[in-house]
Amino acid sequence: MLSSLSLSLSLSLSLSLSVSGGFNIWAITPEERGKHDKQFDSLSPTLGYVSGDQARKFFLQSGLPASVLAEIWALADMGRDGKMDRLEFSIAMKLIKLQLQGQPLPSSLPVIMKQTPVPSMTSSARFGKGYDSNSSSTTSLASNSPKTGACDWAVPQSSRLKYRQQFNSLDKLMSGYLSGPQVRNALTASNLTQTQLATIWTLADVDRDGQLRAEEFILAMHLVDMAKTGHPLPLTLPADLVPPSFRTIFFAKQSEFSLSVSLTLSLSLSVSFEDKLKENFQRGSMELEKRRLALQEEQREEERRRQKEREEQERREREARELALRRQREEEQRMERQKEMERRREEERLKDLERQEVHLPLERQRRMEWERAKRAELQAQREREQRDIERLTARKRSLELELEAGVCKSLSLSVSFSGGGVSDMKQSVSEKDLSCRKLKEQLDALERETTAKLCEMERYNRDMKVQLKPHSALETFPNMSHTVTQSVFHLTSLQHHHCAPLTFQVDESTVREPGWLYGSYGGKSGWFPESYAEKINKDMTDPTAVLTHTTAPPFVDEWPTAGTIDKMDNLYLTRLSKHKMQLIAIAVCAWTANTESHLGFSKDDVITVLEQQENWWYGELGENRGWFPKTHVSMVTTNNFHTDPESGDLTFRAEDVILVTEKEGEWWKGCIGDQSGLFPSNYVKPKDSDTAKSGVSSKKPEIAQVTAACIATTAEQLSLTPGQLILVLHKNSCGWWLGELQARGKKRQKGWFQSSNIKLLEPNSGKTTPAPPPRMLLCQVIAMYDYKAASEDEMSFLKGQLINVLNKDDSDWWKGELNGVMGLFPTNYVKMTTESDPSQQWCADLHSLDSMSSEERKRQGYIHELIHTEQTYLQDLELVLEVFYKPMAESGRLTEAEMAVIFVNWRELIMCNTKLLKALRVRKKTAGERMPVQVIGDILSSELAHMQAYIRFCSCQLNAAALLQQKTDASPDFKLFLKKIATNYRCKGMPLSSFLLKPMQRITRYPLLIRNILENTPVGHVDQANLREALERAEELCSQVNEGVREKENSDRLEWIQNHVQCEGVIEHLVFNSLTNCLGPRKLLHSGRVWKTKSSKELWAFLFNDFLLLTYTSKQFSSSSDKLFSPKSNTMYKMYKTPVFLNEVLVKMPSDPSSDDPIFHISHIDRVYTLKADSINERTAWVQRIKAASEHFIETEKLKREKAYQARSQKTSGIGRLLVTVQEAVELKPCKPNGKSNPYCELSMGAQCYTSRPQNDTLNPKWNFNCQFFIKDLYQDVLCITIFERDQFSPDDFLGRTEVPVATIKKDQEGKGPLTRRLLLHEVPTGEVRVRLDLQLYEQTPLL
Repeated sequence: MLSSLSLSLSLSLSLSLSVSGGFNIWAITPEERGKHDKQFDSLSPTLGYVSGDQARKFFLQSGLPASVLAEIWALADMGRDGKMDRLEFSIAMKLIKLQLQGQPLPSSLPVIMKQTPVPSMTSSARFGKGYDSNSSSTTSLASNSPKTGACDWAVPQSSRLKYRQQFNSLDKLMSGYLSGPQVRNALTASNLTQTQLATIWTLADVDRDGQLRAEEFILAMHLVDMAKTGHPLPLTLPADLVPPSFRTIFFAKQSEFSLSVSLTLSLSLSVSFEDKLKENFQRGSMELEKRRLALQEEQREEERRRQKEREEQERREREARELALRRQREEEQRMERQKEMERRREEERLKDLERQEVHLPLERQRRMEWERAKRAELQAQREREQRDIERLTARKRSLELELEAGVCKSLSLSVSFSGGGVSDMKQSVSEKDLSCRKLKEQLDALERETTAKLCEMERYNRDMKVQLKPHSALETFPNMSHTVTQSVFHLTSLQHHHCAPLTFQVDESTVREPGWLYGSYGGKSGWFPESYAEKINKDMTDPTAVLTHTTAPPFVDEWPTAGTIDKMDNLYLTRLSKHKMQLIAIAVCAWTANTESHLGFSKDDVITVLEQQENWWYGELGENRGWFPKTHVSMVTTNNFHTDPESGDLTFRAEDVILVTEKEGEWWKGCIGDQSGLFPSNYVKPKDSDTAKSGVSSKKPEIAQVTAACIATTAEQLSLTPGQLILVLHKNSCGWWLGELQARGKKRQKGWFQSSNIKLLEPNSGKTTPAPPPRMLLCQVIAMYDYKAASEDEMSFLKGQLINVLNKDDSDWWKGELNGVMGLFPTNYVKMTTESDPSQQWCADLHSLDSMSSEERKRQGYIHELIHTEQTYLQDLELVLEVFYKPMAESGRLTEAEMAVIFVNWRELIMCNTKLLKALRVRKKTAGERMPVQVIGDILSSELAHMQAYIRFCSCQLNAAALLQQKTDASPDFKLFLKKIATNYRCKGMPLSSFLLKPMQRITRYPLLIRNILENTPVGHVDQANLREALERAEELCSQVNEGVREKENSDRLEWIQNHVQCEGVIEHLVFNSLTNCLGPRKLLHSGRVWKTKSSKELWAFLFNDFLLLTYTSKQFSSSSDKLFSPKSNTMYKMYKTPVFLNEVLVKMPSDPSSDDPIFHISHIDRVYTLKADSINERTAWVQRIKAASEHFIETEKLKREKAYQARSQKTSGIGRLLVTVQEAVELKPCKPNGKSNPYCELSMGAQCYTSRPQNDTLNPKWNFNCQFFIKDLYQDVLCITIFERDQFSPDDFLGRTEVPVATIKKDQEGKGPLTRRLLLHEVPTGEVRVRLDLQLYEQTPLL
């Protein structure tokens, strides 16, 4: 043994001496020269030289920096001619090899490198039968023996280059060495055993410092290759595998080790066996004691950790109980305050009723006294006016007689005129003429005064008519006075041959006042003016005379002249009633009378206006009279009616169409329906003149279908049979319409037909248009805010006013009536009154309603309203695509970019609301038609979380409205085009701009609807917690939308990035202007230009609140004037690397912060980005903002996990529990471009919720996920299973939902034990889930 030790010692000494000999590392061996010549020939030299470009490309394969290669070129290019011969190329390759081994470059080229290589013995010949250093793996490189002075390494050149590059990639900080954790991943990737890896580390770590430098790392990877190829690892490192830079240290340590081994062996020979045994026993005992102490310490540490967790759990439970108690107390206090307020309001209402009851008799008495006083005053005024009229009438008669006498006297004087007194007679004639003119002026003044008095009496009588109830025209004297006033005021001198007199029976024996007669007509008796009648037969001896009476025209043209006074004396004055101008109004919409004094009418009714006030008019319709608002009618200023009581004349109204059968003079003959007769030609005009003035009408023709047979009675009428089609040409107000019969194979015939025998067809559809239903009051609402009308068809109101709702066809705009004014108003400005019961809108079963409480009826009504309005809203969204989007896109008037600005993401809105409506329909179907829905909050809370599309739409709405207005103002043709497509009957007269406002209105409507449902949900209801969460999400969505609208700059920049950055390679479609996965709306925090430190590659970085995106310009020669977020920029950017999520990054400053180089490092899992900013300040900004965003992201995820953990850890109890195992799902909907998904399932029952882990890249996940739910109510609890797709850049996508009522599980499981079911997923085209259900009811609960 001693001889072997001495031999090894001598061998070590000899090796160390040989290494320390005079070997020159700069010498080029013949083997190296031969290898260099082969590489030189592979480059295809020209005339014995390789060009600089050829050598540059070859040298860059070494992985050395360009600056180092430039120094090597300067040393090797001895001729300074920019090209290399064989010697220069060999020198350059030698220098590259030494640089890769860690040897620094010389300041000048050594002389030995210029000499011709000298052959030398190989290491194997020198050592003879010594250690064979795996010659098969080292033949590529000549290995120099220490004794010969050559320094070649047994690691192949290709392995050295490859592992040198790997070392550089792992050395992120450029420290020149790698620690154990940094090398671990590279070694473990070889799949070698831990023993082999430990041996490799021991052999490679030559200097035993626990770190690997470049050559040590290359040696380690070479040993890994040896082990993988099956070669055994050496126990000690062979000499030819020792890295060149470590050989001196290695052989020195080896000699020292040999000496220490020899000394140790010599000393060990003197130690006895018993001492070794004792020493080993003591060492083992110490090791056991050490392990026992360590185990005890671990146990104590584990106990402390468990104790801390228990205390933390108890603290959280205690806080949760305190929070629940505090919320319960606050809820109780709120309920008490609410009850107290209701009690006070009830007391105030009762007090008001009492005060009204006390003051009502007094008010009634004061009213009656005022009416009596007013009646007496008006009566006295009437008597005074009557006396004045009689006095003025007598005065007028005397003046007329005096005037007539003067005229006669002047005539007699003119007859007796003699020739001698011509001048005197002329003078007397002029005097008489002057006196006649004066009398005439007095007569005219008297007439004007009489007219003024009559007008005053008419006004007073009108006031009496408003205050008192009207009486018959022949019953009382006051109303007869009113008739006299109107008759005198409307007196005219026009006469016509078609006047029809009325006959009165006069009792002359009755004592009468001058100018008045007492008679009877139509069974009624009373006084009438004597001047308005004429005696039929003057020779009648009967005391009763027959007189005639006519009505007066409405306006006074002129008064009777002096020549007609005799006719008045002989009761021969008549009045006209035919050609007259009447104030006629046509109803533009229906109005319902609210009191007896009001006049109700329907649309297109013709009303005769009798009196006009500021906002109310008094009129007549048929036999009814009353007041009505003037805003509901339009005046007709033409001759509105031709009414002729004579037989043989034709009666018609304005806008009626008449078929003319004969023209003769001024009176023509025509027919309307079954009526025919004469009519004045100056009352009509040719129908074709209208169309000639207005041009060709754009209104589509109306087609009617015959429903009942009708036989024509005249030649102008049409004979109809059921099923025939008629083209409607005109509609008369009398019910007879003019049309053209459409019969195949026959000549088309025009004529009259009754509108009751046909039904109108909708244009282009063939569907019948039913008659509009009568206006009726649907409900009443209370205004919550003030609203000012923005257009003519809207109505204004103040907060607190009560509005009568007349129409609810549009879910966002209702039609109502307030103080006689009708119009549209937004539904989110009002709320339902407590008197209206919405339950009547959804349930027609009175027994079901009677079994519910009033609160539950209202709750079900609001749920039905939510579902109904959601369906109407979705129809409006789809209508925009069909009616507006498609024609606008096909017309080519707007570009694709402009269409995208106006409609933004309209299809995404439809997808969001389609999912919500489908979920609501499934829940309604599960509950049963016309049956109450117990739980709806879970659907709302789940679906409202995926409404992020509204954030983008609403934030871009201002740009859309501005562009639409700009196009409309700039192009009249485009404006006319929009107006034309808006005439579709489905639009209900609303333009495109109104439809574009509906998404914003719907978003603000959700909190109101959910709050109404929540307010009518009893405390402790299973749906109360879900509704609260849904209300929070709805309000949060509204706030996010408002924030998106406010942050318009951020939204515009996100849209700019969407249009200019090409995200190729991202798994899912990345929408920048949308919601993040868990941080709310996406925000752009910082952006700018950075460079990579190694390659100096220019990058453009965009920092969002959830990830960092690195891009580069896709155009190599882009314009330098293009700036980020410039509307004129045409530069496109491509994604450089996959987006880096901020919850996985660590940003660090360089090791020397005081350096002027603005460099910072971003570490992401197994990758480090070393970037360079424009300046030190820019680097500081990047580092601070990335750190802040990363901390916020991590804190948000932590709070989310804690919230979910607290919800699961809360202890609850009930009547039983349900054990659920979600085994698998099959044929799920693919969401990723590769046709796969990352699905996970979420199970919920009320507030209890569990979530499984996602399965990557599969459509048939196998979860085998177990959970349990506590059952509170068998007939209300519902197990809801929802499948989601795990998204990175947006909220998780929806893959389907299914629900199972607990009562159904109990029914199916009765006596069978746990059951396994396959449940189809709803709201998606494909997919089903397989679950195992086990319902366990507690024993103390009686089975139902």
